[in-house]
Amino acid sequence: MKFKIASLFSGCGGLDLGFSGGFSFYNKRFKKLNTKIVFANDFDKDAATCYNSNPLLVNDGAKCLLEDIRNVDAISIPDFDILLAGFPCQPFSNAGNRKGVNDKNGRGTLFEECERILKCKVEQGHRPKAFVFENVRGIMSCHMDSGTPVPEEIKNRMETLGYNVSCKLLCASNYGVPQQRYRFLIIGVDSQYEHFDFLELNKIVEDYKIPSVSYGTQEPLLLGSILRDTKDLPDSEYWEYSLTTQKTVDLIGPCSHGTSLDKIFSTNFKMSELPREAFDGKSWKDIPYEKLSPRFKKIFDNPKRYHSPKFFRRFAYGEINGTITASAQPENCGITHPIENRRYTVREIARIQSFPDNYTFSSIPIQSRYKVIGNAVPPILGWVIASALIKHLQKQ
Repeated sequence: MKFKIASLFSGCGGLDLGFSGGFSFYNKRFKKLNTKIVFANDFDKDAATCYNSNPLLVNDGAKCLLEDIRNVDAISIPDFDILLAGFPCQPFSNAGNRKGVNDKNGRGTLFEECERILKCKVEQGHRPKAFVFENVRGIMSCHMDSGTPVPEEIKNRMETLGYNVSCKLLCASNYGVPQQRYRFLIIGVDSQYEHFDFLELNKIVEDYKIPSVSYGTQEPLLLGSILRDTKDLPDSEYWEYSLTTQKTVDLIGPCSHGTSLDKIFSTNFKMSELPREAFDGKSWKDIPYEKLSPRFKKIFDNPKRYHSPKFFRRFAYGEINGTITASAQPENCGITHPIENRRYTVREIARIQSFPDNYTFSSIPIQSRYKVIGNAVPPILGWVIASALIKHLQKQ
């Protein structure tokens, strides 16, 4: 029996691809899983277009409905076993407006749509077996108007519906993703099952020999490995910086290792073999003081007041990239190539997000490609979660 999946806030399909499987990354095959996506939805036209343009999803029958989930009748959604929902993160994100449940667009309470749909299915007698909710770690410090932390409120509501709920903050680089991306996971299983144990993710990483920082096998996750051989692939163009931003990037200059490490990263190397300069990333602080803009001089002169931010972070070949955001701006994420004075190409950030090279984004405008990729759940993280959850549900 295949597990039927319903996906809300599906975006360009990262989490759905993970729960489907059947793709390759860094010469490793992530097997097809025993699942079928019976419903997918997003209100963003570019995200839905991208989703529906990718054979890895649509050839298996998946199709993303372009609609605000608040306008979708829960009864119209096909019955499902697992609900996926990465409800909008902007109200909780440090890169967003941090309005939480008071977000003016109502995005801070969209988790209530997940509750509405689950409740409808339960009342119809088609109780889903599990759900997976994903969001930024900023949600952990947001509260309801009552003062209750948002994650606790969600947990309480789901337990009322009869689910055993587990929560954990994860770093994607521990689960095969070439990115230091922290995400808060809420996984619930029907009360007939034991609580999901997040240690089950580690077992999947071990069994499938997936590269992982926590296991000291992170060499394939380093930028020098991830950025190789991308120039002739689809989506190899990049979104140019504004003139002002480009000037700042030029002043920072490339990482000191240049192209000298290319040969090492083309071999089966070990971390211990990398020279010190492989780890020497850069930021705005590498600009000579006399060439700093008035704004940066003000920050430089008052580091305690401004918490010494790392604007214009430029990761080196020996590092794992930081979080890729939807805005793709160098002031809030490491989006600048280590040795070329430009933004990462679409394909390069897709790799940093663990999308396979045959997952394409060219059906939408270039700026939108950066947005939908930055908003996505990394497919490999999704695959590890799916594999562990399915195994958990099959125990009983």
